[in-house]
Amino acid sequence: MDDRFGYVGASTVTQVRLSVNNVGPADPSLVCDSLILTLAYTNDDPVYGDPDPQTIKVFQLNEDLSADSIYKSNREPVMDMNDLVQGSPRIFTPSPTTGPVVDGDTLEPQLRIPLSTDLGNSLLAQWGQATLADNTSFLAFFKGLAIMPDNVGQSPLQGGIWRFNLLSGASKMTIYYHNADSVASTFDFMIGTSSVKYTYVRHDHSAASVPGLPQALSDSTLGQVETYVQALGGIRTELRFPYLDHYPNAQLKALAKAELIVPISGEYHDTYVPPQQIFTFRKGDDGKDSFIPDQSYSNTTSGIYDDVNKEYHFDVTRWVQGVLNGTYPNTGLSLKPYSYLGITFVNRAVLAGPSNPDTPMKLVLTFTTY
Repeated sequence: MDDRFGYVGASTVTQVRLSVNNVGPADPSLVCDSLILTLAYTNDDPVYGDPDPQTIKVFQLNEDLSADSIYKSNREPVMDMNDLVQGSPRIFTPSPTTGPVVDGDTLEPQLRIPLSTDLGNSLLAQWGQATLADNTSFLAFFKGLAIMPDNVGQSPLQGGIWRFNLLSGASKMTIYYHNADSVASTFDFMIGTSSVKYTYVRHDHSAASVPGLPQALSDSTLGQVETYVQALGGIRTELRFPYLDHYPNAQLKALAKAELIVPISGEYHDTYVPPQQIFTFRKGDDGKDSFIPDQSYSNTTSGIYDDVNKEYHFDVTRWVQGVLNGTYPNTGLSLKPYSYLGITFVNRAVLAGPSNPDTPMKLVLTFTTY
């Protein structure tokens, strides 16, 4: 529950797959002892916010996930609303730096969620059946899982988002079972690279205890003092430069440099660190986001957060020159937190607008004579 951005709920939607084909043989005496869903924490920034205990629920998907489809973060999964967590509701406390000890071995840091043994027994009933011949057959039977937080009544600054590495071999669903002779066995259902997965996010900016963002969303003129960026499909900042078109007719010479300087507005909580990098986009001819030429020319320092001066610096020289030349329409820029395919970031920042009384945002143009 972010005091400036309101409620953020992030859920993981993923397939689980057979670790081997032709699972079996059939044995009606098999009994599930436990079914454990394990999610390995990421090594970097495994918790954003506070590591408070949270209620976690797990649901079975009622829809196929396709590797050929694009799943946006606001797409709610279709699922059976029966909570699969054994003994639900259950509260889990993250331990992102200390691994659990299982059978005398210390494992990598992970969240271990016990699932219903009824589900485990229904899976064991498929041993030796065509259902477990291969992953095509299995995924038609068991389409996947949605892992969701369900926390009611959180206060501002309470809670956090836990980040997992689903490509780790430790991220899996394991069934522990025995037969009529009490011989114990295990079987792993893997996640890994082959499983289709996405992050589903719910935002409620109206729940912010500090009213700046909800007010700015209803009145864009308020963005002159403070503006906002938020990952997970949350918030972007739109910038417009209405007077750039005047410069080609001014008594100025060659543009040497254009730098956009965007400070953080005021202080921020230690648990809500700003994004490491913010990207700049222009609007393409199709109206969609396109990298500005400065960003796509492998300028890896543009938009990196300066923790000393609490600001971002963007090299936008090629884009501004393109506007002056008429190469690009003067449709402005968008600011969005850095994201990369396969990596989900959760940071946010309150940025100073151009009329901020303390540290205003500004575009600095440097021209040369010749």
